Amino acid sequence: MFASAFFIYTMHLSSLKLTSFRNFETLKLTPSAGINVLHGKNGSGKSNLLEAIFVLCLGRSQRSNKDSDIIKHERESYRVEGVIHDDGRSIELAVAVMRRGRKQITINGVKSKASELYEKFSVVAAGPEDSEILAGPPSVRRLFLDLYISQQSIKYLENITKYSRILSQKNAALKENIEFDSFNFLLAETGARIIIARQQFLETLNKSAGSFYSKFSKNGQLDMKYKPSALEEIEIKVDESRIREQFEVKLNQVKEREIILKSSIVGPHRDEIEFNINSFPARTHGSQGEWRSAAIALKLSVYQLLKEKRGFSPILLLDEIFAELDEHRSAAVIDSFNDLGQLFLTTALEPPAQLAEKALNLKIDSGQVEAVR
Repeated sequence: MFASAFFIYTMHLSSLKLTSFRNFETLKLTPSAGINVLHGKNGSGKSNLLEAIFVLCLGRSQRSNKDSDIIKHERESYRVEGVIHDDGRSIELAVAVMRRGRKQITINGVKSKASELYEKFSVVAAGPEDSEILAGPPSVRRLFLDLYISQQSIKYLENITKYSRILSQKNAALKENIEFDSFNFLLAETGARIIIARQQFLETLNKSAGSFYSKFSKNGQLDMKYKPSALEEIEIKVDESRIREQFEVKLNQVKEREIILKSSIVGPHRDEIEFNINSFPARTHGSQGEWRSAAIALKLSVYQLLKEKRGFSPILLLDEIFAELDEHRSAAVIDSFNDLGQLFLTTALEPPAQLAEKALNLKIDSGQVEAVR
């Protein structure tokens, strides 16, 4: 895990260039190191621009698992380039993807791995799709965990990558009806570390997100509980060896079912987070406004946590966060923007006056961006 910080410095994007990315044929942007408000009609490319910044920072999209989906129609590749200023240093980044799946990441012109981006940079994105964290399938909640825990702990990213590789090998063995017990030991060993990291992350997030949500919703309550599929109940004081043992016991219990299903059914790839709003399950009892408020509370809490862990302010991307929020909730969200680093915020309407007066205002239309005075 990254060391806790004794001081905070600002990381910011100073230039961005896109080629064949979503609806942008080409685009060059010089953003402000502070607040950037992007406004334009729906479908103009606001969300795509935020996605490009996320891709530049971490080498992957927060919206899509398929890199080829991002390439502009009838083009064979996309490329995102930019310069990030990080504690006085200027770092040149580029991420390029071919339609057939080949990806190349460079840092200062040197071919690099995605893990190196996670080590160096940090970005938090919130948008309309985040309601799915509260109301969608468990896979969305697991992706939320993996994207943001990996930014505070490179060891977690290594464990998730290793776990996924072992899981694929075990599933292949199950499909081919060959011995797979050796994979269970490895899954339990790596999975125990993932479970501990997720539990600790959510414990910290629960307090902070609950506080944000209370401000946004006139003292409403938000809480969350981690539900690992490998354990009957997770204890407050987690112990790696004990979790590993319980994980192995559970794998042995479901062995016959896995043989029949030809798939691994227990482990971090099947974990769940239980969200409650005002003591009721968020997934079945929450409204659109409550889901949006809760999602924004979660992302601002993640931002705060990463800032403390990493020692610098992540880039913050907020996409249409005022949609479906009433006046009180919108005002409370704006009040929470104090003490932020670089912020990119999109809106289909005119930007809120409190933000517009201290922001670089950018208008997006038909894949083009221009500053508005």
